[in-house]
Amino acid sequence: MLTIPSDEEALAGLQGATIGSDLSGNIGYRIVSRAGAGTMFVSYYAVRTAPEGETPVVVKILRPSLFRQLGPSAAVIVKKEAVSLGRLNEQVPPTPFVVRLIDTGTFAVRRGNKTLDLPWITIEYVHGGVQGVTLRQRVQGTIQATGYAFDPARATRAIECISSGLSAVHDVGVIHRQLNPESILCCGSGDEELFKISDFGLARPKGIRETIMAGVVGGSGVAPPEMLSADPSTIGPWTDIFNLASVIFFVLTGEQYIVAETQAQSLMAAMARTRRSILETRWLHPALRGNDQACKSIDFALRWASAGDAAERLQESVAVAAMLSPYLRPASPVSALEQRLVASAGEQRTRTPDEVGPMTIPSTSAHPVAVQLTGELGKTMLSPRQAKVADRPSPDRAIEAELISAQPRALKEAPARVSVVERWTWSVLHHPNLDAILRSVAWDGYGRCLAAATGGLLFWNGTSWSEASSGGLPSPQGVRFVHRIGPGRWLLGGDASTLAVYTTGGVTGVFQLPGEPQCHLALSGDLEDMGILVSTMPSDPRPLLHAFIAKRWLRPMPAEGVAFLTAVARVEDERWLLVGRSTTGEGLVALYAPLDWHIERIPAPPARAFVACAGRPDLGVGIAVGAEGSVVWRYGQSVFTETIEPRRALSAATLDAEGRAWAGSAGRIWVRRGGIPPMAGTWECVWENDAWVGPVVSLFVDSEVVVAITADGGIIEGRVTG
Repeated sequence: MLTIPSDEEALAGLQGATIGSDLSGNIGYRIVSRAGAGTMFVSYYAVRTAPEGETPVVVKILRPSLFRQLGPSAAVIVKKEAVSLGRLNEQVPPTPFVVRLIDTGTFAVRRGNKTLDLPWITIEYVHGGVQGVTLRQRVQGTIQATGYAFDPARATRAIECISSGLSAVHDVGVIHRQLNPESILCCGSGDEELFKISDFGLARPKGIRETIMAGVVGGSGVAPPEMLSADPSTIGPWTDIFNLASVIFFVLTGEQYIVAETQAQSLMAAMARTRRSILETRWLHPALRGNDQACKSIDFALRWASAGDAAERLQESVAVAAMLSPYLRPASPVSALEQRLVASAGEQRTRTPDEVGPMTIPSTSAHPVAVQLTGELGKTMLSPRQAKVADRPSPDRAIEAELISAQPRALKEAPARVSVVERWTWSVLHHPNLDAILRSVAWDGYGRCLAAATGGLLFWNGTSWSEASSGGLPSPQGVRFVHRIGPGRWLLGGDASTLAVYTTGGVTGVFQLPGEPQCHLALSGDLEDMGILVSTMPSDPRPLLHAFIAKRWLRPMPAEGVAFLTAVARVEDERWLLVGRSTTGEGLVALYAPLDWHIERIPAPPARAFVACAGRPDLGVGIAVGAEGSVVWRYGQSVFTETIEPRRALSAATLDAEGRAWAGSAGRIWVRRGGIPPMAGTWECVWENDAWVGPVVSLFVDSEVVVAITADGGIIEGRVTG
């Protein structure tokens, strides 16, 4: 039992201790380091140890002083909220917009001559990376990198995520009470960026009025007037709507919505019928500042959502998002260069110790692998009739290529990542012991993915695999691919011509293409824009390529000379990379232009088959990998080939936010150092374990973390440790 001094609030002696779970004697939480402290809880990075593997988590323990103040009711308060939030986990998949509750219990510590059974909860670990884990860090980092707060498209994603999370919380009867930029955690980047509501320390607690009052005025802004009321019945979902308006204002401007220095000023400011305009701020994005009517409409919506009288206030978070969306979406698009600056924003921040995630058990050491590079710069692979102005190298593309391969000139103090050789620490999140075989995996941010398996749909929630609801699917075992179309949303495809939209609520729509029954095998693209679908028919051995534009399907194109296709990836706005095997038994890499109804074969090194590919259409880059360690790059109109030694069967590939290539096989993961060919580089093996015989089928790479999933359900995670 841990003994603490009478004035100890930080529980420093916990580091290295293991807290046992009440659910199972085989599950424990090994405390790694202190993460921070809030009004009610002290938080620690920890590692969840269980028979299936080890996963990073966050353990939050009630402050000893608060435990003494509340007495026996402390455990009841924490348990009540844990039960309410636990209801969000009853759906599989659960909502991605709320930090997931994993476990709860009590931990005995001795303080003087008394034993305190401190309540604790365990929640998912959110990997923020170099851009920061809190919304405040990300907005401030973006301002440092670009001179502006979030652009309209990014702000729209943030608002939709936060409002959806708040709606889910309200649906299970929980009021957050203290929604602010610190209580919203972030992971991912670009279109994959997710925003999650966290810090439910003040959610519906009773008997701690003094604590609430102390937090009303401060760095988090002005609280809604009903928080000062002695009547708890005045607090409801509308309370969180008031705070939501302040959060949205911060997302758009980087500034506090309502400013007050004292409690009296706070109440007066909250009750006032006037509010600041977003046009009065310094860091509003130019795409919004140039649209006066949109700014006035946004001001009106925020003023309504933050009305001092709760009866006059908007009552639902999704209504706030719906009012704002029309005025954010039509704004001018953000340039690719600005997106790169935003993605690199974290390089300019000095991270605090609180932002360092838990480091787990090291595995084998990494060592560099020799590379054979062939190809000629400027070698044109497209036929003359298809050459377009957009295909020619542009100044922007040259700048972007430089940004991902060398020290960015636009960032004054950004380190040259190419010259850095990281040290990786690896841990097994789940041992490779599934009975089913995974066919396709679609990630929904760090720690979440939906998988199509031979036995049906499975969901990885960060700690375990669970069967996902498949009601409404004609044949759950016949699902061949899963494709993420948005936060918590996927498109499924498979046997019997089935295409289905799948969300955290399960199947929400099933539709079929007309004509002869088909088996849908893969999809790539944007449903709202343009994409392709790969199918086969029993009557025709040739794969069919279906293209869709603005939700309209074009006439399918048979892939002549192709035996099968295993993967597709978008490499430009109107072009896709195809990989598989030809009818002559050779590995196949090809470029498909659906608007031209044309497929062009790309020369590739001899291989039985090419199995996986990945693309970055914003950079015009694609990579294909296959048997015998074969790698094919397509950049602009040039093609380059490499071989990774030893020549293993490569089964997965991805391109990260920095443009680095990753490849996986059974028992191996590689990363390419040195940028995009023709720049010289080497493939470095960062993980190897010959006991893992299942091929890697999916790679998730975010800042300083990589997660690989094998066909038999094994999950390995690596983190940069130096």
